[in-house]
Amino acid sequence: MVKTPAENIATAPSFQKLEVLETNIRKHDALTRELEAALKARYAQLGSALVSQRTGLELEGISPAEEKIVEAVAKYVGLQKRDGKTANRTFQMLANRGLIEAAEVSVSKSKPTQGFEVLEDADLAELSFEQIIVDYPEEFSPRALWYARKTLGLVNDSEKPPVSGKLITQIRTETILEWMRRRAADRGGDLIGYSNADVGAVLGFADLSIHGRVLGNITSRIDFACYRCGLPPLGLVADTSFANAWGREGRSWSFPIGEMTQAARSMRWTDEDLKRVLARTQELPGTASIPWKQELRDNENAIRFWAFSFKAAGQTNIGGQEPDPFTGEIATVAGLERQALGETPVARQKISRIIERGPIGAAVKRANGYKCQICAAQNAHPYSFLKKNGIPYVEAHHVTPVSEMQIGSLAASNIMTLCANHHRQMHYGDVNVEIGATTFNLLLDGEPLCLERCSLTAVLVQ
Repeated sequence: MVKTPAENIATAPSFQKLEVLETNIRKHDALTRELEAALKARYAQLGSALVSQRTGLELEGISPAEEKIVEAVAKYVGLQKRDGKTANRTFQMLANRGLIEAAEVSVSKSKPTQGFEVLEDADLAELSFEQIIVDYPEEFSPRALWYARKTLGLVNDSEKPPVSGKLITQIRTETILEWMRRRAADRGGDLIGYSNADVGAVLGFADLSIHGRVLGNITSRIDFACYRCGLPPLGLVADTSFANAWGREGRSWSFPIGEMTQAARSMRWTDEDLKRVLARTQELPGTASIPWKQELRDNENAIRFWAFSFKAAGQTNIGGQEPDPFTGEIATVAGLERQALGETPVARQKISRIIERGPIGAAVKRANGYKCQICAAQNAHPYSFLKKNGIPYVEAHHVTPVSEMQIGSLAASNIMTLCANHHRQMHYGDVNVEIGATTFNLLLDGEPLCLERCSLTAVLVQ
């Protein structure tokens, strides 16, 4: 059975085949509105598949501006292939930055982009990043819009571009975090009682059916920054979370959304907490799925430990799956624990004689979320200053001093994590410590405190 032109277009397997069809249709002066629409739709489908394959980006439900960017990239790649060139750098930039950010970075230069020149030479300037930004200004920063208008020969309100080099996504992220900061400050650290629509209104989004994906992306960036800070996800403070958030996506475990939600809503958020989150967002690309996917690929256990740590911190079990005790940072501690429980500290002769403590202290710090256990027990802010790598500073204190050279003194069960002040107090202050089966029981300046021991002894003996 002979296919109709529309059927041939809909099943064209490649850009090359589609271009041949289009050429033949135009040659015979047979291009109707229906065939023109079919060609455009098939070009978009092939372009989306190509960009998704080469970048790993999810392209379902993208915004109109992002759809045009995908179409522009597909056309540009086809033109480059025709001339015997590749577009590897373009795909790499899209993979690292996402669609909107890649367009912003490309155009924000004094000279027109190579993509603009290639598309303009092919009479396709309407598909250039510059034209897309002008057509959809609400999705881009004022700086990118200024450069786009300049390249297109349009008049700007000022002779110089806006000073801020921040991407529109980061500008909106900081606007939301500032709104949350003021809200927390006015309510004693309490953030609950708002909806995603309320957050959208902060950005001027009147209809989340239009801007829901944009807001969801910003929320996901903030949640990733919370993960980096060891804090519960701010996105779960809202009355309802986004439908596609926290999906299982083929993993063997699910996020314990109930515990994460309770932790986020019951927390008293401080200025310092939200400033730390803000600082972390400044390190992220505009598209949230990029760091999430990379982290799940390279460090899934750390994300799982973070997610389940809120239940471990005493949250009620509302839903989700119990973590395997040997996954995440606990798995690291467990492996080191097997070695440490049966060995004595090792003295090595260097320039001076030191006691080798091994790597278990660092593992316990990670497992405890870099918190000072005493500060946490006193309901005080448990984090110290941030180091240059963005991780809170905390110290490992060996309750039974390693200098006594006792078997097991290097084990995780003998370590508590403390801020520098409380660590010094443990050594020089008025402190009594009793080592219980699962806890350290302290009398600190007359105040009784109970700290959980990071011990897997009972499990390992079984």
